[in-house]
Amino acid sequence: MLELSKVMEQVGAMSLEIARRQARYQELVTQARQALVTYDQVDEALQAKITRAQEIDPTWRGARPCGDSLNERFIPLHSEEHASLIGVDGSQIYPNRHGPALYYLINTGVIVLRQGSGEAPIINTRPQVFYTEDDLYDDNLNLLNAQMVNGLRESEEMHELAQWAEKERRHWGGDAERLILALTDGPLLIWISEEEKSSAGEKAARERVKAYLDQLQRIQDSRAIPIGYVARPRSANVLRLLHVAQLAESEISKEAIRTSRYRALTDTTLFHDLQPNQRTALFSSTAQVNKTFADAGQEICFFYINVARDVHSPHIARVDLPRWAAEQPGMLDRVHRAIYRDCDGSNYPYTLIRAHELALVTYQERRELENMLTIAYMRLTGESLTSSIKEELKGNF
Repeated sequence: MLELSKVMEQVGAMSLEIARRQARYQELVTQARQALVTYDQVDEALQAKITRAQEIDPTWRGARPCGDSLNERFIPLHSEEHASLIGVDGSQIYPNRHGPALYYLINTGVIVLRQGSGEAPIINTRPQVFYTEDDLYDDNLNLLNAQMVNGLRESEEMHELAQWAEKERRHWGGDAERLILALTDGPLLIWISEEEKSSAGEKAARERVKAYLDQLQRIQDSRAIPIGYVARPRSANVLRLLHVAQLAESEISKEAIRTSRYRALTDTTLFHDLQPNQRTALFSSTAQVNKTFADAGQEICFFYINVARDVHSPHIARVDLPRWAAEQPGMLDRVHRAIYRDCDGSNYPYTLIRAHELALVTYQERRELENMLTIAYMRLTGESLTSSIKEELKGNF
């Protein structure tokens, strides 16, 4: 029970601190935007600083510009092109030691929207229940944790995207001119945890990355474009780049690049001045895993875009896509237009909204699934499956 009267003083102090912090952040944003103008031109000196930062600290998560300018802004010309948008999202039930049985579930939802066709979208779900010992435990006989299940969910999402991208290309008779975007809700680069980087988890991480890259290759082979859409990006890759740009090369050290002058900000605040339907220059992530992606021909690049219609209420999103797609003539504009069109009315891609609705597993659905399991087990054995007292008490609130 939270007695609100006992935290009133702390709430007042917190509001004062937030106001002070916001004023300081606004000063930093002004400085960062000035730096974006000052260091706009991408020359050999800037590239050398970025390379030096990566050499000194391979874990540095900055950005490398893909063009000749940091501060470019683009609004594509109008086009009547209709694209096919495939949206996928996943949901899960984690293994629960207090539940009636050990299992986990991954549910993926898919929608295929053919812009301009007048057809109803195609929808599909794929629920999978994992319950064998091989499913539940890793090589060290540890029960899979939430991070591991999340990684498996990501792999399933990418598998569904690849499968449906191939189907959609066949639907159009192999017409290579039809634009097909395969959207996932979140970054296109996968995250490798510290546990996975250890000797105990390295093999599993390597296999997970390979499986993920195989699906990206399938999407490329189908001539569709994989897209990672991040609605409220918290990354600060470009700001870390600007911090390094302001250092002399002799000043670049691990400590210097880890104490960025803009560490309190995100790239969203930097690009909050984008106009509606405007995107930034293209950048590549310096994350270590992106080197592995690049070696497989799937280096991930990104740009920021304002998907809003109202000039006074920007909605900044980050769009990830492979370099091979970004380098196709006119493709960035085509991707930009299709995504902006799909965001009309909600400032968020309709395909991802529906994919999320399809994938979501509610608490009530989980209880019904476990009731089904209990009934099936009773019919088989005459006995009942029971949850722990702790789990039962949770259900009373």
